[in-house]
Amino acid sequence: MIIVELKFDKQMRQLFKSLDIDIKKLQRYSSFILNEYKNTRKVWFYDLKVNMVECNTSGYYFGEDLIEIGRRSPKRSIHQKRVWFLSSFFHELCHFAQDNLDKVSESKLDYSDEDAAKCTDKYYKNPMEIQARLWEEKYTNAYIELFHN
Repeated sequence: MIIVELKFDKQMRQLFKSLDIDIKKLQRYSSFILNEYKNTRKVWFYDLKVNMVECNTSGYYFGEDLIEIGRRSPKRSIHQKRVWFLSSFFHELCHFAQDNLDKVSESKLDYSDEDAAKCTDKYYKNPMEIQARLWEEKYTNAYIELFHN
C-alpha cells in the first residue's frame, strides 16, 4: 500500500481552496492513483511537498519529493484555472512516481530547461514526459468528473 501525504504551503492551500479543490480528496485520490500504478504488499509512506512559485510552469525535484507549481495561470475562468492547476499537479505526480516507485534516474530526463521552455523534440518526445502528459489528461479529467460535476 502506498500512502502519500501532501504538504501544501500556505499559498497553494489558499489557491486550491479558492478553486474549490479539496486537499483531502486530492490526497486520497493521489494515493489511489499511486496504488493502481504500483501494486505492492509493503506499506510505503511518502510526504510530498507542494509549493507555489512565481512563474507559469511547474516542476518536480527528483530526490527531494517536492512539487512546485507556478501561480501564474494563463487561464481566466475558475473551471479553466482548476483544470490547469490540477493538470500541473498530476503531471508532476507522475514524475514523483517515476522517481520513487520506478526508481528512474533523473538522467533519463535528458533535456535542459531551455528545451522544456521551447518545447523541443528532446523534451516533448522524452518517454518520461510523454507518460507525465498522459497522467495529466487521464487523471485531471477523472478528478473533474468525480468531484466537480
